[in-house]
Amino acid sequence: MALPAADGATAAATGPLPLRRRWPDSIRLRDSTLLLVLAAIWTFFYFTTGGTFLTQRNLVLLALQTSIVSLAAISAVMLIVTRNFDLSVGSAVALVGVVVAVLTVKLGLGTVPAVAAGIAAGVVMGAWQGLWVTRLGVSSFIVTLAGMLYFRGISMIVTNGETVAPVPESLTDLATGFLAPLPSAALVVAVFLAFAAVQTLWARRARRLGVIDRLGPELIRSVVPALATALAVIWLASWQGIPILVLIVAGAAIAAEIVMRRTRFGLQLYAIGGNPEAARLSGVKVGRTIFFNFVIAGLAYGITGVALVARVSGAVGGSAGLFLELDAIAAAIIGGTALQGGKGRVLGALVGALLMGSLNNGMSLMDVPTFYQEAARGVILLLAVAVDQFSRRRTRLARSGG
Repeated sequence: MALPAADGATAAATGPLPLRRRWPDSIRLRDSTLLLVLAAIWTFFYFTTGGTFLTQRNLVLLALQTSIVSLAAISAVMLIVTRNFDLSVGSAVALVGVVVAVLTVKLGLGTVPAVAAGIAAGVVMGAWQGLWVTRLGVSSFIVTLAGMLYFRGISMIVTNGETVAPVPESLTDLATGFLAPLPSAALVVAVFLAFAAVQTLWARRARRLGVIDRLGPELIRSVVPALATALAVIWLASWQGIPILVLIVAGAAIAAEIVMRRTRFGLQLYAIGGNPEAARLSGVKVGRTIFFNFVIAGLAYGITGVALVARVSGAVGGSAGLFLELDAIAAAIIGGTALQGGKGRVLGALVGALLMGSLNNGMSLMDVPTFYQEAARGVILLLAVAVDQFSRRRTRLARSGG
């Protein structure tokens, strides 16, 4: 298995991938800063809400509240890394929800085939937009802007602007069900042990290749934060278990992170975002790679749409997923994804979504009006972009010797 290239690196697509890995201090610094900001926000809300914010019940509720944005942010990162944007996420998710709701509520179809049909519809929408971008050369901004309009329009035409509800209980269980505390703890331990084993193997290989000097410090940097996270999740799970919807988000995030940072396809995404022409000259089939990236985005439409319709127990074509695309892009940018492409991480986007969700949740507990919440999210987004631009400018100056 190849070690991941650094963000923005141009990787060859033919022959063996270069076995190299850089450990950029700037990325670590940004990740640490983002976590410190999140910790500061949580500490502030802990005191201003009399400790309510950091109770197990509220943190589990927070995880559920941010789950939909987190799912959408995963595909947003993968597209923005290649310098593409998706403004149709909210409308596409709404249309998937309409497909699932109509099949289950009006046509009486079972949950499993209805969910399969909804996910298939999402994949078709993603492939359709990918064809316009890669075959006809239309800007992804324009293609997805148009998709935002007609996907929403189709969902309203199908439902005649009405709510289709309630969906079967077997479907809503995806959003309301929990994995029991004991199995949840066992799952967390198993995932942590697997992660630690894989990190050890990769670190040993990196040391043999001369990429890192010492094994111990590298393992400490990767395993200790994971251990702290695992212990925190076990503590949360002791209340009622882990929500099924949160498990779906975690599974999707892990899969996307592996694809982006441990596979040839993922290296090609970063190469295209870093320099499309250089990637093409090195053998990367740019059009085909971007097309499959949109197909993956379509798969995300399907999963997110099913999750949303399960969470609200119905479909509302006119308002479901409204502004979801903006929240997803904001989460990706706050999490360190560069608008210029070539740089971004799924896990960072999840932290970005959690940060925005924490602001909403904490201010709601403080009875702050919603328009203040929107203003705060806008300020956080602007600051995140400013920090990213400052970091990139400083890196360029350091490389040029200025």
